[in-house]
Amino acid sequence: MTKPKAQTCEAKIEGMWRPVSLDEAVDRYPLAVKRCPACHGRVSINGSYSGRGFGKSMTHRKAHSGCPLKSETYSGMPSPHPQALA
Repeated sequence: MTKPKAQTCEAKIEGMWRPVSLDEAVDRYPLAVKRCPACHGRVSINGSYSGRGFGKSMTHRKAHSGCPLKSETYSGMPSPHPQALA
């Protein structure tokens, strides 16, 4: 499992998962389902929406210890999210 950039997520656009920046996810695809590019768990984008590229972060809706993008709970062994979105 490759560790993607922390400031990106994947959005389901026209039936396909596409990598997008967090700014793009909020600005262009606010209603699209979003997932973590590392573990494929569902995520939401949180933080300041008033500034461009400042203060936004991706938060897993349900944390798990196998996601390398979540350093505070990461076990060191990457694994797919137990509720991974296909």
